[in-house]
Amino acid sequence: MYKFSLLILSCVFYTGKTFSQTIPKLSNDTLLDIACWNVEWFGDTQYGPTDETLQYNNIKAMMLQTDFDILAMEEISNITTYNNLSAETAVAAKYDTYISTFSATQKMGLYWKKSMFEVVGVNTLNILTNENYNFATRPPLQVCLKTKGGTKTDTLYVIVLHMKAQTDNTITPYTRRKGAADALKTYIEQSLENKKYVIVGDWNDDLSVSIYNGMTTPYLNFLNAEYTFPSKELTTAGKKSFVRGTAMIDHIMQSKTLDSFYYKNTAQVFDIAANYISDYGNTTTDHYPVYAFYNWKKLTTYIPSAGINQEVVADHQIQLYPNPAKETVKVTYPEKINEILLCDLSGKVIFQTTSASLDLSMVRKGFYFVWVLTDKGNKVTKLIIE
Repeated sequence: MYKFSLLILSCVFYTGKTFSQTIPKLSNDTLLDIACWNVEWFGDTQYGPTDETLQYNNIKAMMLQTDFDILAMEEISNITTYNNLSAETAVAAKYDTYISTFSATQKMGLYWKKSMFEVVGVNTLNILTNENYNFATRPPLQVCLKTKGGTKTDTLYVIVLHMKAQTDNTITPYTRRKGAADALKTYIEQSLENKKYVIVGDWNDDLSVSIYNGMTTPYLNFLNAEYTFPSKELTTAGKKSFVRGTAMIDHIMQSKTLDSFYYKNTAQVFDIAANYISDYGNTTTDHYPVYAFYNWKKLTTYIPSAGINQEVVADHQIQLYPNPAKETVKVTYPEKINEILLCDLSGKVIFQTTSASLDLSMVRKGFYFVWVLTDKGNKVTKLIIE
């Protein structure tokens, strides 16, 4: 693979036109933010924006100032341009990266913060290459990332997609997207079972109805199997991710093992990019970035098990009111509380929240442990639900 190396620093970087307006930071320092962005023929001199230097500077500014933890890019169309961007952003924001190795021009790449992740190379590769036709000669890129900087290590797979575009008014592109979706669903359920993963990128179709003749979405197979698309919240809200269209065609889908990590209703599309980059759709790209937020601490914080056969010493500084409780319980502690976990007697996490008031209406009666996560350690006490 084309793996970023500091040797690239010897390349000649783009200079000339600069971009001075401040783009808002869209990331959150305490959460895990994952984004995807089609950068329209990035680096290609024949297609896409005509001013390559301006496009390069705008994309670099957007990347550095939005400050996403993980950023998937589609339509990277010039390796030298990609290498220059990778070298500059590594110095400025400490990103590492991988890019697709297939021969087609429009490649997919993934950037991640090196302070948060390191790549697991053996599980990082192009997948479903036998489905080259349905994936329009752009088979998905799978990158395996291992977490860093916490008290535990976890693994996150990121699959970057660029599905077949609706380039004509026939059903063929639609059926190719549907065929690719069927192959992808089989792959994740066979190869990534019980693993944590997100599938991000340019899906080139919407999740309510298809952009082709209002047909059923080609991704109904995932929806019927109850996979969560954070970006479906944007479809429901009537948002769009394609500058020249009306539909949400860039999406994020997550494994069921990540459902409890996702902060619901946090999916966003940066559809006001033109407020910060002049003539955005012509100078930069015809897609807007799409992103969502996940519980970073849950990925990286070790929670001691509190099983039924273990003696648990309760921290009496944790106050639960009332205890026993029925519908709700309020949790107080002298130190700042980062998160609260409700666990059953086997140590299984029932739910996790940042609210000091726990809704117990859907929890069965019985004995539980309440874990309070603070900057100075994790504390536990016992709770009875009647």
